[in-house]
Amino acid sequence: MSIRHLLSVAQTETESFRTLEFDLPDSSASILLLLAALVAVFGLTTWTSLRDSRFLKTPWRVALLTLRTLVLLLILFVLLNPRQRTQTTQIQKSRVGILVDTSLSMAYPASDEAKDEGEEAAETRAQAVQAALIDSGLVEELSKTHAVSVYSFASSLNGPQATVSEQETSFVVGDSNKSNDGKNAADSTENDVVRVDLADTGERSPAETKLRWQQILQPAGAETRLGETLHQLIGQMSGRTLSGIVVVTDGRANAGLDTEQARLRAERSDTKLISIGVGTTRPQRNLWLAGMQSPSDVHRGDPFDISVVLQGSGLAEQGGTVKLFQQSSGSDGKDRKQVAEEAFRFPEEEVPTEVEFQQQLNVPGKYEYVAVAELKDGEITELTLDDNQRRREIEVTDRKQKVLIISSGPMRDYRFVRNMLFRHSGIESDVWLQSIASENIGFVSQEAEKVLTAFPKTEAELFEYDVIVAFDANWGLLSPQQQKFLNRWVEEHSGGIVFVAGELFTPELARDAEKLREIAVLYPVVLNRVLPELRVTQRADKSWPVLLTPEGRTTEFLKIADATGKSDVDLWKTFEGIYRSYPVKALRDGAVVLAEYGNPRARTQTGQPPFLATQFYGKGRTMFVSSAETWRLRSISAEGHQRFWTGMIRDVGQGRRSRGRSRGLLLLDRTEVSPGQTVTIRAQLYDARLQPLQRESIAVSIIDSDGRPASVPDQLRGDPRRPGQFVNTFRPTRQGAYRVTVPVPESSDVLQASIEVVLPNLESENPSQDVQLLTKLTENTGGQYLTLAEAATQLSDLLPDRSEPVVIDEQLKTLWDRDWLMYLAIGLLGLEWALRRVVRLS
Repeated sequence: MSIRHLLSVAQTETESFRTLEFDLPDSSASILLLLAALVAVFGLTTWTSLRDSRFLKTPWRVALLTLRTLVLLLILFVLLNPRQRTQTTQIQKSRVGILVDTSLSMAYPASDEAKDEGEEAAETRAQAVQAALIDSGLVEELSKTHAVSVYSFASSLNGPQATVSEQETSFVVGDSNKSNDGKNAADSTENDVVRVDLADTGERSPAETKLRWQQILQPAGAETRLGETLHQLIGQMSGRTLSGIVVVTDGRANAGLDTEQARLRAERSDTKLISIGVGTTRPQRNLWLAGMQSPSDVHRGDPFDISVVLQGSGLAEQGGTVKLFQQSSGSDGKDRKQVAEEAFRFPEEEVPTEVEFQQQLNVPGKYEYVAVAELKDGEITELTLDDNQRRREIEVTDRKQKVLIISSGPMRDYRFVRNMLFRHSGIESDVWLQSIASENIGFVSQEAEKVLTAFPKTEAELFEYDVIVAFDANWGLLSPQQQKFLNRWVEEHSGGIVFVAGELFTPELARDAEKLREIAVLYPVVLNRVLPELRVTQRADKSWPVLLTPEGRTTEFLKIADATGKSDVDLWKTFEGIYRSYPVKALRDGAVVLAEYGNPRARTQTGQPPFLATQFYGKGRTMFVSSAETWRLRSISAEGHQRFWTGMIRDVGQGRRSRGRSRGLLLLDRTEVSPGQTVTIRAQLYDARLQPLQRESIAVSIIDSDGRPASVPDQLRGDPRRPGQFVNTFRPTRQGAYRVTVPVPESSDVLQASIEVVLPNLESENPSQDVQLLTKLTENTGGQYLTLAEAATQLSDLLPDRSEPVVIDEQLKTLWDRDWLMYLAIGLLGLEWALRRVVRLS
């Protein structure tokens, strides 16, 4: 059964009636022509019959004429095709559609009434809708006259979730009811399969029914596509028996089609729209933390920044404080302590504002930072306090990161990075300077733990490194086997590589891309191989700025520091820039540009060439730096240059650090989600021989911020396409932090990860009811805007009964093809022939 044809039809008394039909001409002229033909035929028949029998007595003449006329009448009866039509009809009940908003704004209070301390929390908008429509019996009252179908919407149209007819409620289950935040309403098809729960409603207790309604009306959507979902529902339900569609929402449409498109469709299809507004109409004041950024892991003793972005509604020129708390990861908060506090103030325009905290931890372990925002004016009542805090988990490790530096020659950038990494307490670096011959190695001194004369010869030797930094490396010195296990080291073992372009061997890689394919695919960009021709247009007599992209501005390692230690992405605006950038042909699929080279003469059809680009390759990550001039960052500060490189190395080596030396890796497709959004949990596990673990499933536990376990899922299922990988999905329902724990079988290792569930900005920016939009939505449709209170008394009057009879069975029976008619015609003709023989007329 398709959604489009899911109707609740109340069957009333069945009626049947019969009619007799003939094939008569349609027009008056045709009827006149038929009558004239009949007069002519019967007249000719009468004339010929009387003429033939003129010598007979009158009784014989009348008898012969009567027989001839009866035969003509039988022929006329057959030609008129007489038939009997029998129709059986039933009354199709009038229909009403109710479309209820289930976006996250419906979790806000329904009114402005503030609750005193100690009282229960204010009634939410979703609870007010259930009380006004369901608990009050309004929907059941409507079902006496109409078949009521209840739909929900947020990011997409869901339902019908339930049908109510003759005061009987049937809940609908199936794929059509599943919320899918990543799917537009327009993507739904009319063939989506739904199933009606046919269980006896009498066996369902009132408490169970109320719980089902609560689940249907539970706010979960990250956006409100009012126009789009209403437009789709009108297309599904429009028809002669549709009394109207009731839209229950706060009217804050923030995505998808404009609501005017839905109103126009309703007007054209003669569909009555009735809007019921929910929520306060007064402008709401609310403060929320729109973002919190920090590195996920740092080395012991390294300074790091935590930035908090605040937004407010109705808080122009208001200020407050952000307090930063620190506690052990996964704890109940008993060891929480305040470590910093910063003031903030919103400008008049109410644009987002940001505060930063600089922290440093010297003890290895996992820590959780919680940022809590408070308004200075205690008299202001916020819409909700649930979004006033956010948290981030940071792991502090004392394990040194093993880095291999490769350079085709002793270029300046190489020397600065080599010296800086050698002195760093959290990094252990080896060097392969390709310009040094093996026979001269004893005469060369390099700031490194070990000086290599060749690339690691075995995969085990390469596995010791976490990150490779390659300055214009000559990859042709690697054997095909070494190229393959370098590729495998990145793809399967989470290795990270930073490629720094140069003018000696980078062009050779571009020219021999097929020969060096195992290396070339690791680059986030497709290199251009016509560098000599481009030198004419890229004169190196002037420096050009490095421009951060929106993705780059949110990247932690691009927050370079000045001489005072203050870190900010805006410091790139003070950077004098670079003189040359290696040209690229295109970005690879999935690559992200973090910074661009600002020379307008280097611009191509795709825009400015990238200075920094990155990609995930399998389980690892690679970075492309288009110029070996990063040493110029030292003009801002040596600290800024160091933070740029150490941050970038830690960023690309994150997979190796997360993996460490344990027998598994826990991956989440996202660590920050909105309530109701799906998180994919994937674990890569190995057995004692470091071979992919072979099991059907493994255990997983998920604990929320209050210490309560999530019942679903409780296991990860084996992925048949990827040996050793186990996967499942999780949909958090409430705001807060969730901890995912996976014990590694046959090992003491435990893998952990965190999910931060936050309210999206779209539903918080303007949470008051939009009465103007809801009123305009009903114009020229025959409906009107109502409040929840008005709906109780006026809704029924606005929905007239549009029930009508429909034909459910029809039978057609022809009457001319009866045997007795044929025998009668034969008898009449035979009798006429016999009489004519008697009177000697034949």
